[in-house]
Amino acid sequence: MARVSVTVNGDQRTFAINDRGLTIGRQLDNEIVLNHAIVSRKHVHIELRGRQAWLTDLNSRNGVTVNRLRVKEEQLNDGDVIGVGPFELQFEDRAAQSVVLDDNRYFPLSSEARVVKGHELPPEAINLQEFYTIGMRLNQVVDFRELLDLVMEEIMRVVPAQRGFLMLRKGEELVPRVVLPAGTGDVAISGSIVRKALEGGEAVLTKDARLDFAGSDSIISANIRSAICTPLLLQGSTIGVILLDSPGREKFTERDRDLVTAIANISAVAIERARLTEELRQQGQLRQNLERFLSPNVAKALARYVAEYGKLWEAQEQVVSVLFADVKGFTSLSERLSPREVQDLLNEYLHEMTDVIFRYNGTLDKYIGDGIMAIFGAPRLPDEPIDDQHAMRAVAAALEMQSAQKRLVDKWEPSKAFSIRIGVNTGTVFTGFFGTRHRLEYTAIGDTVNTASRLESAAEPGSVFIGDDTAQMVRAAFTLQEMGKLQLKGKQQLVSAFKVLGAK
Repeated sequence: MARVSVTVNGDQRTFAINDRGLTIGRQLDNEIVLNHAIVSRKHVHIELRGRQAWLTDLNSRNGVTVNRLRVKEEQLNDGDVIGVGPFELQFEDRAAQSVVLDDNRYFPLSSEARVVKGHELPPEAINLQEFYTIGMRLNQVVDFRELLDLVMEEIMRVVPAQRGFLMLRKGEELVPRVVLPAGTGDVAISGSIVRKALEGGEAVLTKDARLDFAGSDSIISANIRSAICTPLLLQGSTIGVILLDSPGREKFTERDRDLVTAIANISAVAIERARLTEELRQQGQLRQNLERFLSPNVAKALARYVAEYGKLWEAQEQVVSVLFADVKGFTSLSERLSPREVQDLLNEYLHEMTDVIFRYNGTLDKYIGDGIMAIFGAPRLPDEPIDDQHAMRAVAAALEMQSAQKRLVDKWEPSKAFSIRIGVNTGTVFTGFFGTRHRLEYTAIGDTVNTASRLESAAEPGSVFIGDDTAQMVRAAFTLQEMGKLQLKGKQQLVSAFKVLGAK
């Protein structure tokens, strides 16, 4: 139920993931050969573990990425982009076979083709109890892929057919998810029959395609005579179709059509439930990873974006406010206390400071020993408006961090007392994600960051120093004391600095 597509020298090729899996690399005995100097001989392997596809880096020299994040081993989801050297491979969670809606390629089935019958069922065999049992089976399955297989198994058990297809909408495309009997080659079905079911919103039964679709020369010339095609309807919208076909005339009855329609109706609800469950599971897993370094509301929004678009956005240039905080005299404090006391003190301090940053919608960039770097105004999702309040929030957070630190010190014994200094600077930075799927770092780089760090180093213990651009954005809300132009370490030009005295 999965395949990988890649374009090499302008030629797009698609590879089905079978039980043996796919090995990708420069060597000629790989299933997918990517001949490039920075691709290893055996670079990466993709295999099926149950119904899930997993990617494993085969200790390649230059590594492999999934959606631009470097990984060693990763479960793949539909739409993931795999990076191997300069090549991008698209993973698709769908039937391995390519199904083409093209009447001109509606290939004939041999008249002696075996019909997938399961058990021969007399007309009276399917009753309300049987239908209820089918519904119960479908509603008990949570796994999305397993449910799709079960839907087709149940339909082809009660309505024998030579072939069966379950296809779901993905945007404007109709994606094959289950093809029975399974295979690896291309297969074509009638676009006329499928379109009639989709446009009419009701099941199509053709006992003889030559008569029912006389306007289509390709169907007239094909050997397939009987078909049932029913839409998967959910609240008036079509989320997909189920198609059965067999050679010969009058292979299906109105009763067969009604059975397929009834099962399709309950299947549509179950499929949507399983799809939403899978989407929430993926969002929850991603959000759990992101909440290590993002405020919860930002992590939630970011997880939503990745779930919708299937990837992280490119690194971007934007205006933000950067905050650095540092403990004054931490080295001497460490000498006075035991390692366990230092650890407990630092953990409590960092916890309090991080809570403040998150309350003001800041992003925790990193801990640097006893230091903290935070960003306000990023990340900003591409579909979100520009944030013009990041400097206000950064300065307000800095003042509250000073207050929180004083509350901590007041409840500790005098030997543990310390002060902190904070620097805030506003300007243009380059922001983006770095790391792997399991260990992400969202960071900002640029002179704005360096200046914020130098302002923190120049600040007096217990104070907040800000740069000129920050001061211009917050002076209406905060009382500032001009500190003049300072010669900051590593800066050739003097930098105007201001001390924040408090809110107006």
